[in-house]
Amino acid sequence: MVATLACLRPSEVCALQVCDLLFDFHANAGFPEFGGSVLIRVIKRKNDAARKGHFPALAKSQNPALDVVQQLKDFLANHHIGVQGQCSKLDFPHATCAVCPPLFSRCVTSAGAVRPSSRPLLPQMIGESIQNAIASVGFDSDSFSAVSARKGGISTAIEAGVPEEILYLQSGHGHARAARTYMHLQNPTRLYDTFRAFNL
Repeated sequence: MVATLACLRPSEVCALQVCDLLFDFHANAGFPEFGGSVLIRVIKRKNDAARKGHFPALAKSQNPALDVVQQLKDFLANHHIGVQGQCSKLDFPHATCAVCPPLFSRCVTSAGAVRPSSRPLLPQMIGESIQNAIASVGFDSDSFSAVSARKGGISTAIEAGVPEEILYLQSGHGHARAARTYMHLQNPTRLYDTFRAFNL
């Protein structure tokens, strides 16, 4: 869900750490209408020489049963993982944190219990997870891969009429037009256009 809604590359999913989830960022910045949202800090885009990264935005869903932000919070609580006291992302936001765990990690079995490890997923594991999810709802998963989530997210946004320049802010695509490097929106409303394309 996160990979599709945020239009993430498999490598970007694997690199996410729990400290890359910025819950209620816009609400805390003076936009209370975005309570229950989350920004996802992708610390480095492909071909990102300036290492500015990008911040896909996920809003609170109208349907509580489909609220991916709340599901992320529940996921962290159920697995007892969270931001560590010595987290370095505040001082070095575009570097990997040495103490916080990966958001999505490989699991280990200890004393009969399955728990997350400190080892992040590999891109091929993302692909296997997507294929398993597709198969679990009765569809042929052979044509799906690790990049299917990103393709699906971008395609959904385009079909919903999200302007390319707004989709770029969500997907982190390379800036073919120089003007994109100067986009600094004062109001975050448009940043949620890609999320709204999913009608959640």
